[in-house]
Amino acid sequence: MNELHARLREHGVTCRVETRERLAILIPAAEFSPSVEDRQLLLKLARDEGLTHVALELDPDGAALLRD
Repeated sequence: MNELHARLREHGVTCRVETRERLAILIPAAEFSPSVEDRQLLLKLARDEGLTHVALELDPDGAALLRD
């Protein structure tokens, strides 16, 4: 998902991107409260990369992430 990460940065969204099948999980580097328009853009960019859903991690320090 390096392409999605790069496209997000072009739009001023600094975050780590993790994927689970067709879900993009965005883990922002700082507090991020996207507007409706921002959320629509995030979803469009993800869909352009073949993903169907986007989740925004609200508490990256306390997130329960799956590990292999």
